[in-house]
Amino acid sequence: GLWTGPRIDDLAMVHALLAALTEAGESPYCRAACFMDSEEVGSRTSAGADSSFIASLLKRIVFALGGGEEEYLRSAALSFFVSADAAHAVNPNYPERPDQYYSPLINKGPVIKYNGQYRYATTAETASAFIDLCSSAGVESTKFINRSDIPCGPTIGAMVRALLGIRTVDVGNPVWDMHSIRETACTDDN
Repeated sequence: GLWTGPRIDDLAMVHALLAALTEAGESPYCRAACFMDSEEVGSRTSAGADSSFIASLLKRIVFALGGGEEEYLRSAALSFFVSADAAHAVNPNYPERPDQYYSPLINKGPVIKYNGQYRYATTAETASAFIDLCSSAGVESTKFINRSDIPCGPTIGAMVRALLGIRTVDVGNPVWDMHSIRETACTDDN
């Protein structure tokens, strides 16, 4: 069903990530999640995505497990980062706004976000890996490419990829009227 309210953009992916972490089984790999609170103002705070916070945190984890700088660099090279934030869905009130071929619809699963100017961090490799993950879970995914004449805002994915060198994919749940007091999303997309 549809749900509507403020801050779905901020809260839906937090819910999805927490659910994934708590439901995941045991793994020999370290799993981590960052919930950033300054993304809407540019992530330039001392604990924002465009700061040294995430790198320092990851280094401390590696060092606490007995590794050094080399182990940290190897871990970063082998890591995969999912930047999860809402995606603009085709709003029936504004059908002329999105790209007609790559615009997500509500209730069609998670959205993989692409941008030719790398405002999103998705690459062919990371998109393929995410599509495989969705397939193995029996989940349909869709693609979002914004029109080239309408600029898009960056996500933290592009910042984290640039700062850490970790393979990154930008994804999200499709939402109507992002940043309004009546954002609308589908519960099946989360």
